[in-house]
Amino acid sequence: MFMYPRSEKDSSRLGVTLVEIMVASAIIAFIGGIVGHWFFIQRQYQSRIFAISDAQQTIRQSSWSMMQELRTARSVLLPRINPDKSIRTDSKVVFKSFSGDVICYYYVASEKEIRRCVIPNGPGAPVIDSDPIARNIDNIAFTASDDGNRLIDIFMEVNGTFGLESVYLMNE
Repeated sequence: MFMYPRSEKDSSRLGVTLVEIMVASAIIAFIGGIVGHWFFIQRQYQSRIFAISDAQQTIRQSSWSMMQELRTARSVLLPRINPDKSIRTDSKVVFKSFSGDVICYYYVASEKEIRRCVIPNGPGAPVIDSDPIARNIDNIAFTASDDGNRLIDIFMEVNGTFGLESVYLMNE
């Protein structure tokens, strides 16, 4: 087999040139930039998902405690269906519990909290619970939705996430 003889120029070239190093560095930097940007976007997406999840958890926990007590209520005093049979919405719900106490869940907009107050059936002063039912609630509305005032809708907003629960009173 015939081989071309090597020239002296070819034998002296053992390393890489500066241009080759710069091109390789630019390619690596470009790929690194794409990967870094992708990780940054994924981190932002993950933060949004966690914020939504936390808001949904706040809504679930606060509505759960109110729903349990509302289910066993005797009657809802406020909000009530309007005389013209249209629905009525309010930032508080007042109802009579099965034991005869009057219970009120109300929204304090300045503190973004839902609070609970109990007016005992018999002697005694009204008692406001020391801990709020929920914190960081942007908006809440209680709506009476049927003629018998037995269906109450609870609408809540937390950080742009919305929740709607309906409670039907089971006792008469």
